Amino acid sequence: MSSEHAPTTLTLERLWQFSLSYYSARGVKDACLTLQNQYHGNVNLLLLLKWLDEQQLTFKDTEWHNIQQCLSRSESLLLSYRELRKHLKPHVVDSLYREALQFELQLEKQQQSDLVDCINRLPLTLNPDRPLVLQYCRLLSAESLYEFFSEPLSPEKHSVNN
Repeated sequence: MSSEHAPTTLTLERLWQFSLSYYSARGVKDACLTLQNQYHGNVNLLLLLKWLDEQQLTFKDTEWHNIQQCLSRSESLLLSYRELRKHLKPHVVDSLYREALQFELQLEKQQQSDLVDCINRLPLTLNPDRPLVLQYCRLLSAESLYEFFSEPLSPEKHSVNN
């Protein structure tokens, strides 16, 4: 890993568009849901880490705690809302359920905004050989999922300027 500072500014819209493209890649959605539901991982954090991996960027190992703390503001609200939505699914009409899903997406986007603010405050360095996604999967004991996240997003799927 190089200690050379790598200047970049991530925007919410750039991360959101990357996330939509990447999440729709074959196998990624199911792997993300497995990471979330079986390993208690945070999909928005994984998507941020994947974006950093695609840019070959990293942060210091000591910053993991700060990044996890950035999630704390929105994580409990998002988890509570997600459980409520799942509980309501069999009891509400489809249109109301779709509205609930849309609101959850807005909470997801707010969480990504928190992560963007956090990562833009950190010094980033070049990282051609230590994937952050792999580190995160190992942290969660979900290393078997890494194969689904290891492929780069194909250029035709990623229309946002890196």
